[in-house]
Amino acid sequence: MTPMNLPTAQRPNSRPARIILALVLLASVFSGCGPAAPSPVPDSNLPTVAQLPTLTQTLTPAPETPAPIQGATSTPSLTPTATLSVTPSATITETPTPTPSDTPTVTPTPPPTADNEGLVALALLAAQATVITSVPLVPTVGLPTSPPLQTTTCAYPPPGGFAALTTSDPTITQQIGCPLGAPPAALTYSSASQLYERGEMFWLAGPPAEIIVLYSSGRYQRFDDTFVSGVDPESGGETPPTGLIEPVRGFGKVWRSYPDVRNGLGWAVIGENAGQAAVQAFERGRMIYLSQRGLVFILAADPGGAAGLWRSVPGSF
Repeated sequence: MTPMNLPTAQRPNSRPARIILALVLLASVFSGCGPAAPSPVPDSNLPTVAQLPTLTQTLTPAPETPAPIQGATSTPSLTPTATLSVTPSATITETPTPTPSDTPTVTPTPPPTADNEGLVALALLAAQATVITSVPLVPTVGLPTSPPLQTTTCAYPPPGGFAALTTSDPTITQQIGCPLGAPPAALTYSSASQLYERGEMFWLAGPPAEIIVLYSSGRYQRFDDTFVSGVDPESGGETPPTGLIEPVRGFGKVWRSYPDVRNGLGWAVIGENAGQAAVQAFERGRMIYLSQRGLVFILAADPGGAAGLWRSVPGSF
């Protein structure tokens, strides 16, 4: 309905009345378009602008870390901190860190094929070489070997009990040869012997009288006995260590006259012991039996006969 359709008697005839009427009509028009909005009711508990919820925007972390602000106790960062969590899985296993070890590790060798047959052979050779070097090797070069025994046929056997020794031990004949004499005959002498810290001396009355010095090293020396009773002193008057003895007479003269003898033998450990000796000469040495010792001494002489090697074996003449 418009104002032009109002009855003439009801039309406003003044300007203020027309203005009010227009406002009423406008309100009617708006009310006809929809429900009128409710009038706001004053409420003292309404939140302020600062309390109103604001739209939260998800920030994308910047690739660069912002510079720290001076005076701040902590530096905020938009970069998220990744936390590593281990989730048990059937397909993910922890790989142990290998520990260095001197123990060789055996690497499985793949089966040979047409393509890798040569490589597999080299791998097998390398594995064998590693095992060999881990085992201490025993040197074989330069090891002493016993020379083959040479059968020596002598015209005569040595006399007495010496024959039994050469028969049971053919190396004696190899060392000193065949006995001298046709037939050989052993000589019998008076003898004396004395033990020392590092060897032994024994005396043969002869003629010629002689003194044999046996060192514990296996060497021996021969000296003529030049001691003269009543002329040479019986001893040097030295004081030996407790329990030891100074050699006297012929032994003492050789012991004091030759420093090598004294240093090689040391002091005597017992007094002289007298007995009988049987001596048989051989091509390269002698066999000497001392009754007081119950031993046969085998002397293999160097060229000249003044020294050589010695050994003793139990026996008799």
